[in-house]
Amino acid sequence: MKPLNRVGQKAQTIVRVAHQKGRTLSCTFYFFNGSEFVASSDRLGPARMVRPGTVAVSKSGRQWLAVGGDHTNGAAGWRFVSFQIDQPPVGGDVVRFIENPRALKIRANLDAYLNYYQSVKGVLPRSVVLRREQLKACGAAPGQFYKGVCLEAYA
Repeated sequence: MKPLNRVGQKAQTIVRVAHQKGRTLSCTFYFFNGSEFVASSDRLGPARMVRPGTVAVSKSGRQWLAVGGDHTNGAAGWRFVSFQIDQPPVGGDVVRFIENPRALKIRANLDAYLNYYQSVKGVLPRSVVLRREQLKACGAAPGQFYKGVCLEAYA
């Protein structure tokens, strides 16, 4: 079996201890802030219920990272992550695009690139670099997140 990251090991320990004590767990998802256990639930649920950077681990070991959003309104979405790699803390706000023709065209191209990248690599990239005028036309700022991907400005 491949080695698990810290939160995977902690979730595995929770399941193992409950099994050893003869208890059945009604919860199938365990939530961690960093490597600290914070909650459990019977389903993954909407990301807005947790803070960005929260890692959800299922009984089977699959893991999701809450991305985007802010600490007040919760995360913007879930991103599937590897169970072998510890996830770094996530910062930044979710981007809210301006609805003008140029911004819609940039957003369509960005969506096409992200779909292509995910189809080839199997995961989304950590960041995408755009020209400053593209970010400004969209109403975005460097460091904001779109679909779990950090937008960065080309110098």
